[in-house]
Amino acid sequence: MLKEISRFRNYGGCANRRCFTDSDMDLYVWFKHQEPARFHLAYNKQGRTHSISWDTDYGFDQQHFDAVEFLAIMLGLPVAPDSVRDISASLLANRFLRDSEKIEPWLADFIYARLLEYPGRTVIHANQGTALGSF
Repeated sequence: MLKEISRFRNYGGCANRRCFTDSDMDLYVWFKHQEPARFHLAYNKQGRTHSISWDTDYGFDQQHFDAVEFLAIMLGLPVAPDSVRDISASLLANRFLRDSEKIEPWLADFIYARLLEYPGRTVIHANQGTALGSF
């Protein structure tokens, strides 16, 4: 069950992002004018961590995914073949919905709806810290 990290450090003292975590997922959400502007969801933390990112300007930014995947390869991090990397958007969305009971319904619904729009290609096996550092 995703729970909010209440003492999550924000840039410049501005409360412009929130973090939710549980044993399987980490969700980072950035806000602009009180509305979600982007999110990064890392999941399968107990196995081989996958992640997905979305923002209002680019949606699921393929160039960003390709850049992070390229960086992972350059750093020698394992990247799975496409057949292993693909995930059903509805499966991921349902996993998120199941674990989002403690997130405000409007925010959980927003993330859920975006996950259902996921084109289903890239799930990155890079270290999530590497992916988050590129934002």
